[in-house]
Amino acid sequence: MKLVVNQTLQQECVDKTIAWLHHVFEVTETGGTIQMDPFYPRNELLTPEIVRGVIGSIEAIFQNELKRYPAYHRTAQGISESEHLIPPGFDQMPFGLQIAVVQGIDQIFQEYRDKGENVLQASNASD
Repeated sequence: MKLVVNQTLQQECVDKTIAWLHHVFEVTETGGTIQMDPFYPRNELLTPEIVRGVIGSIEAIFQNELKRYPAYHRTAQGISESEHLIPPGFDQMPFGLQIAVVQGIDQIFQEYRDKGENVLQASNASD
């Protein structure tokens, strides 16, 4: 997917994506669920391989962050050194919920899609 080059808009996209992932985590941690939209207009592009790839990439980002900056994340989360930080486990969620997560991300990214010539290519994503 081609994203806008404007860094302020990129940061808005990141902020909305993180807020969406946090919302999903909060809902599922309290026993709720999020339903995929069977009528989402871009479902045909969200193949099982794409969904697994996006979810796997999200988990990898969390794992990398926790490995590289453990002290920062412990402090930010108010966690002692004897406690362990773990990724959110989106890759362990039922596949229908994973699709819903990716649909939400895709919808956010569509808002920040650059339709002009100045673009930033995101890897492993479709227009």
